[in-house]
Amino acid sequence: MEKIIEQVTQWDFLQKVPQELFGFTLISEMMTCGSQYRIFTYNNSVRHRSFSILYDKATKEFLARIVIGLTEFCDISFITGDIVLLEKILKERLERTLRGLANFDPASLCLRFRQKKIMEWAYISQLPKQLSGFELFINPQESVKALNGSYVIIDYSDFATESNFTVNYNIYRDEFFSEIRLKRTPIMTADFDAKTLTELEGRLTEKLHQTLESLRLKLQK
Repeated sequence: MEKIIEQVTQWDFLQKVPQELFGFTLISEMMTCGSQYRIFTYNNSVRHRSFSILYDKATKEFLARIVIGLTEFCDISFITGDIVLLEKILKERLERTLRGLANFDPASLCLRFRQKKIMEWAYISQLPKQLSGFELFINPQESVKALNGSYVIIDYSDFATESNFTVNYNIYRDEFFSEIRLKRTPIMTADFDAKTLTELEGRLTEKLHQTLESLRLKLQK
């Protein structure tokens, strides 16, 4: 790790990256956090989004971590064990990635996702903006690509308690599934598992309100 820290400390590229990009503010971190060395983050606190570059001692690789609300994942296109190659990747992809985080681009959705007609789903207009103190942070017209072929299509979040409810679609399994986080702790549920939008709509109509109300009650205990 010491050799990597020395390389990063002497890295001229860090002196050239913009302080602001597409509403994101650069934060120079340069700190060890467990087995990782955090280098820098572009953060947009208003929109609850960030992009970070770090080094992982366990894998001996530089990584890019993306945070959208309470959803976090690594962008595999930035993974490399070489700082020279990392600089090349950043020069090619950094601005494009931040632009995509700042502004939804329908072209970023793959063909399989578009074929499901999720963005055209009439039920979208019936989704409440607020429910049991949770904000509709992500709606199906601005779905977010995550990991392993999954897209977050609905996200109701309470950022103050770091709790949320999401509905996701996986293009490989061709199915909808949901996830709940209570103060960032995952809670398993199969209540919203579905194969079609019609089936998902029925489950949301029946169980969305009571699910968020139940989550709110757990937070109040």
